[in-house]
Amino acid sequence: MRSIHRLKLVVSSFLVLASPFHIQAQETVNPGTVLPDDSVALENQVRKSKFNAILPQVMRDNEIDMWIHVMRPWTPDPLNFEFGSDMGIFIFTDRGEDRIERAIFAGHAGDSNAYDIISRPFVELPTFVDGIITEQPGGDETDYLQFRFDGVREFVAERDPDRIGVNYAEAFGLSAASERAPLTDGLSHTDYTLLLNALGDKYAKRVVSAEHLILDYLAGRVPEEIELYRQFGLITADNLDREFGKVVPGITSLGDLEGNVFRRNPDGVEFHAEDREPYILQPGDVFTILHGAGNRIFSSDLGGNAYLLREGETEAPTEIQNVWRAALEIRQILLDNIVAGRTAGQSLELLIQKIEAAGYHYNPVDQYDTNADPGLTQVHLDVHAVGRSGLVAPRISPLGSDWERGMTIPVLHTFTFEYMIHMPVPAWGPGKHIYIAFHDGAVVTEDGVMFPYPPDPGIRLIR
Repeated sequence: MRSIHRLKLVVSSFLVLASPFHIQAQETVNPGTVLPDDSVALENQVRKSKFNAILPQVMRDNEIDMWIHVMRPWTPDPLNFEFGSDMGIFIFTDRGEDRIERAIFAGHAGDSNAYDIISRPFVELPTFVDGIITEQPGGDETDYLQFRFDGVREFVAERDPDRIGVNYAEAFGLSAASERAPLTDGLSHTDYTLLLNALGDKYAKRVVSAEHLILDYLAGRVPEEIELYRQFGLITADNLDREFGKVVPGITSLGDLEGNVFRRNPDGVEFHAEDREPYILQPGDVFTILHGAGNRIFSSDLGGNAYLLREGETEAPTEIQNVWRAALEIRQILLDNIVAGRTAGQSLELLIQKIEAAGYHYNPVDQYDTNADPGLTQVHLDVHAVGRSGLVAPRISPLGSDWERGMTIPVLHTFTFEYMIHMPVPAWGPGKHIYIAFHDGAVVTEDGVMFPYPPDPGIRLIR
């Protein structure tokens, strides 16, 4: 994939942040102020940047000359934010310049400056009250659905595209992890038929699925999104500090803390904050909190780990220090070997080789493998995307689908260093081990992986 951006992020060295630090049991930290989720100007800025930087790239990579996305009024569409509208026929045309021509038929745009052409702005559909039509602008609803496509044939013919991408899926339809319409397959059969009729036989034969184009577009990032990612990451770090500061050994339960809170005992039994009777944290426990912050534009993901000091302890015991050293080594392997331009699957294969060459046992599942060499620390990877539409992006993991592993990692890819460490402790007995989980936010630049906000700085020590 061709590189689009060049981004230099100033980050603190993780080596500086690697040493443990102490938190007093009842200390609290004020959370950061969440960025407004109704910042229209910011949303418009992100949208136009993606139109300018990402759209030409993905259309040309997918050999699509024209992208037609049909969005029916009042029907949820996963691209309504990207287009700044919830209705219209959106036509993006590659006319051989540095930017893509953007047009809307029978719709509207929250930011009209993002589009070159707005043809026949949206006309209200009939008004219904208790199922009875009280207002009718003329004709029936079928006429209206057809009306949306008036002028499309002439518009397309003037531009004469060879390949027209349309929002239907051939290989797969994907859930948007919500009740919204599938990401790549949102075109109804009725609208598909109306579109082909509007195009005429000549151009209907040039229609292809835009599924890969859509996925690539959603996966693309612009510098404005990276800045949002950074700011939300700093807020998330404050949230983690606040929650860890609430802990009083022997009193605080996992359910008293906000976020995704859990621990695994030496036998691998996992306890969650959502359990009917949440586990009460005790001296000698290791536990994890995952937290996030965001708005409808972007989001962050960050995790932290803590150890509850036993009576008389002033520092973490040797086995806790050992597991943290292993975690830092795995983090460095990820930093050194994830690059833009390689597929997620290729990255996974390389990381497995590097991890095992460093003396670890790679585990494709997040469970301690009792059949593995008891002298080896086990590592599980799920390096997944994060941010807006984070699921629609390369996933360096044995989990998920083949298409996620087949996607190429783009420049400015935002993702989470999610990895789990299972370290055996033979002195505790057969199969006994320490478990810690990591979620560090990262971004791939042309110069390699960087942290837009500090990763987990060390195992927190709670008295």
